Amino acid sequence: MNIFVTGSNGYIGSEFIKKASSMGYKIFAVTRKKKNKKIRNVKWLVGPIEKKWDQLEKSDALLHLATVGGYERFPKFKDCFKFNFIKSKKLIHNAYFAGCKKWLIITTKKEKQFKKFNFNNKLIREYGKKPDLTYAFSKALFSNYCLNFSRKKKIKCRVIRLFHVYGGKEKKTRLWPSLITKAKANQNFTMSSGNQKTDFNYIKDVVDGLIEVLNFKNSHKIYPQVWDLGSGKNLSVKKFAEIIWKKLKPKSKLIFSKKRIFDKTNYRINKKQLWRINYTYPSKTLGK
Repeated sequence: MNIFVTGSNGYIGSEFIKKASSMGYKIFAVTRKKKNKKIRNVKWLVGPIEKKWDQLEKSDALLHLATVGGYERFPKFKDCFKFNFIKSKKLIHNAYFAGCKKWLIITTKKEKQFKKFNFNNKLIREYGKKPDLTYAFSKALFSNYCLNFSRKKKIKCRVIRLFHVYGGKEKKTRLWPSLITKAKANQNFTMSSGNQKTDFNYIKDVVDGLIEVLNFKNSHKIYPQVWDLGSGKNLSVKKFAEIIWKKLKPKSKLIFSKKRIFDKTNYRINKKQLWRINYTYPSKTLGK
């Protein structure tokens, strides 16, 4: 199978390419990075995602991972809307006209906050003033567009909602690496109340899941489809932190504040839309 991948040098994309290429998949990897490490079965395409790439004609499937604002607390609405909706829309149009009609659209659990809505300028202006919802809104807009477009054009489209992915070469400022750094340095770690619950998924389990989902012969024949990709095991942020802390056995302490900051939503897997992946217990991910 030939797979056209965006976000190929990103956190998840780089792990996916490493695994998929080792399994014999041929990868067309779009990147902004000019110098890229040579990897067997990977052809690097340096340029924007919205370019009319000739390689789309040779691709059996599109895996759209590229995104803007996903790891920022308050990303700019203009940037998120331009990339996550406008440029991403051009990408799928190019894929369609190139004959690439199997799509895996990767999005976020956060878009579950939005119900079906009509796309209009008033709504855009409204959410442009809500920085905590900017990223989720832009992703929800695009997912909604993909679902409608694929229905009309008879595309095999799967919208995949990811929950909390951790491990590997994760950004050092995120929870998992921050916990490890502080614990190994025997320094106290202060965080929010940790009451928020979500599905914590180890990066290698997520990558294995994405490779499985790319087999469009698996599960259901009616398209488009929306899936929550995860283990189905909800865990509080506090419990996750305590598991890691206990395993590392530092002399310092975890300190939980009384407030829940930023995102206050509990994100639960929809069991009717669950594409279940392997679950690696958090303490077993250390040292991998």
